[in-house]
Amino acid sequence: MNAWKWLLLIAAGALLFPRNAYGYIDPGTGSYVFQILIAAFVAVSFAVKIYWQKIKKFVGGLFSKKKDAPQ
Repeated sequence: MNAWKWLLLIAAGALLFPRNAYGYIDPGTGSYVFQILIAAFVAVSFAVKIYWQKIKKFVGGLFSKKKDAPQ
């Protein structure tokens, strides 16, 4: 267990005191991020299409009045 504490301490030190990376963002990175956003949108759209009836029933159940509720 003592080794885990040392590993955690070293990792925390590396995150708290970072060194300069001197890196750059490649021009192709923008198109890659754009592709990821489009893929995420398509995936969410497809999931909504597949589960639309269940989503509609769930949301309808949230806003419908209960017949057993006292007034």
